[in-house]
Amino acid sequence: MIREQDIVVCADGKVTFRYRDAQSGNMMLRTVSGPEFLWLVLQHVLPKGFRRARNFGFLHPNCKHLIALLHLLLKFIPTLASDCVKPRPAVRCPCCGAAMKIVKTRIPASGPPRTPPPVHTARATSAR
Repeated sequence: MIREQDIVVCADGKVTFRYRDAQSGNMMLRTVSGPEFLWLVLQHVLPKGFRRARNFGFLHPNCKHLIALLHLLLKFIPTLASDCVKPRPAVRCPCCGAAMKIVKTRIPASGPPRTPPPVHTARATSAR
């Protein structure tokens, strides 16, 4: 993984970073385009279901402003990214068949389904 201290220059859509060569063990410099650099970094993203122990650099939850800056520097346009997403088919009411409007969605929890906690009811006590 590349640390923030190893990023030497980021200018004109090119990123120059320092890395340790696996064969010789020497520190070397490499210059790549911005998208190629992000591809190299994203190769280290864990698959769904795995968890990182820590977040570093721009992946840290407190660095949302840095991600916004990266979007500006890389000229990332969210509308173009959303063009590759297929539109959802309309959800129909099971009773009348009319199109329903989605007001809120909930992300399903990952992992096995949890059972709800037991409900404790007060027992009626008989008078003695």
